[in-house]
Parts: sequence; C-alpha cells; structure tokens
Amino acid sequence: MQSTDLYPDAPFDPKSERNIFITLTESEIGLSNTITMSKELLEANVFIYLPSKDVTGLIQHNEAILMDVFDYDTKITTTHIIRKDGDKDFKFHGWNTVLQGKHFRTDDTIVFWWDVFHLRLNFKQFMFSFV
Repeated sequence: MQSTDLYPDAPFDPKSERNIFITLTESEIGLSNTITMSKELLEANVFIYLPSKDVTGLIQHNEAILMDVFDYDTKITTTHIIRKDGDKDFKFHGWNTVLQGKHFRTDDTIVFWWDVFHLRLNFKQFMFSFV
C-alpha cells in the first residue's frame, strides 16, 4: 500500500525499543540474495504483528511466508520470502532486489522497524562503515 496524507509511512523512531539493527556482513552485500535476522529479534519485534498461524508455520513447520520490505529512503517496496535457517535464524530471500542500486559495504548498519498501518517491515541505512 502506498503512503497517503492520511496514512503516511511510519518514520524511523530512534527511541523505539522495537528497532532491529543489522550490521551487514560480506555475505549480505554484493550479489547476495539473503539477509539474516535472529529468531529472538524477529520474535520480539515483528512476529507479534503477524497472524499466529503464519508464525507457527514458519517456526514449527519450516513453512515460508511472504513479507513486504519497504526502503524508506527510496520509497520502494519489495516482497521477500522468509524461511527458517537452523534453530536461531531466519533468512530473507529476495535481498538482492534491495541491493540493486545500493552501495552497501561490510559493517554498514541497517535499521528495520515494523510499519503497523502498512503491515510491512521498513528499513533505512543507519550507519556507514568507514572501511
């Protein structure tokens, strides 16, 4: 759903306890198709907003779910496939669509936050690495 004057995109709130900060690794930049997030971060900050049947399927039955990810700076939404990766992590497949046109480097920090109205995960680059 596109932002409107009535329902603007949820801005980044630096004081929110629900922000998810991810420091990019070498495997999450360049030609990567995935970005990894921990189960603990997603359970505390994202899964609480999803239908319980989706979360149960994802965690207990290794089912995939679709999630929209919104680049707050470019206003582009991409849809990612979320899959469990081992016992403690989840992979967001489709990250390569975000990387197109971006110049992320290892150790850049990205911040993610849930947009309650638009039902999506927003993100923006939070900190640039100096390498």
